[in-house]
Amino acid sequence: GGPRSPRWFVSHWWGEPVVAFVACVVEHALAFELGDDEQYWICAYANNQSCIEDELGDSPLESPFCKALKISRGALVVMDDKAVT
Repeated sequence: GGPRSPRWFVSHWWGEPVVAFVACVVEHALAFELGDDEQYWICAYANNQSCIEDELGDSPLESPFCKALKISRGALVVMDDKAVT
């Protein structure tokens, strides 16, 4: 198949270890009893971080973030252990 729309928008804390991030996404999938074909839009991987200004554009409403939020079923926010950042 070709491109598919994300069902879940994922925002995260830049300081978490990748292993902790993956564990959180796995826990989310288990909690919602999601299948193996679920689509997640992960901001850190979906935007070219080397030229983020170009990725975001002039209008926040036309940014990849906003577009992904509009078409996603819900959002998953990955925070630090203390749920502060």
